[in-house]
Amino acid sequence: MSVTSRFVAIDASLKNVSPIHGYESESLVSIEEALKDVESLINDLPSRIKVAREKCHFPSEHGLTQDESASIYIYTMEWGNSSLYRVLNKALRSKKRQALKTWFPYLKLFDVALNKLPGAKEVVWRGFLGVDKKSTLFLIETCNGRKISGYTAHADEDEMILPIGSKFRVKSNSLDQSYGSHVVHLIEIDDKIDQSGALVMNQMKSNAIPPCKNSL
Repeated sequence: MSVTSRFVAIDASLKNVSPIHGYESESLVSIEEALKDVESLINDLPSRIKVAREKCHFPSEHGLTQDESASIYIYTMEWGNSSLYRVLNKALRSKKRQALKTWFPYLKLFDVALNKLPGAKEVVWRGFLGVDKKSTLFLIETCNGRKISGYTAHADEDEMILPIGSKFRVKSNSLDQSYGSHVVHLIEIDDKIDQSGALVMNQMKSNAIPPCKNSL
């Protein structure tokens, strides 16, 4: 399937933000319970949760519970600036790591869901549109991506999520295009193999992150 990257108006710089710790020890709860502490941050969240629960892929051939599947579905839903992934990504990029604690129950549910899906080694693209309208494209060689096609709100799109705390090495310097855009080649680092020179990218989605698009 031929797909293109979606561009978004965010800061595309690679920042060394501290990794997220602590959410792994959270108990698994329902999606309603997981998101109750962030309801004040997201408009119309209860009704969006209801839609996600009703429309998510369940039963799942990968063993996801309905709440786990709904956590992926709602992450890919669009409702403007209040979209869950936009609010979550803002928190993930913040230097105030303490503010992330309200997201821990959801991050636990989301992470468990992703870990039940098949991993994939593929080349994917992430696109960003800066405030000056110049774009940055990241060509990423993944080793631990999770294919979420069939679990999203976009049935016709081939998408992949990069797990929380994924690390990358810059393989080549930015390639500047004649029309003002930039292409950066990254390689995901497998912690079991190599931890040197890693850039921590806690953003799960910058559109998840839509998530990354598979290349041809």
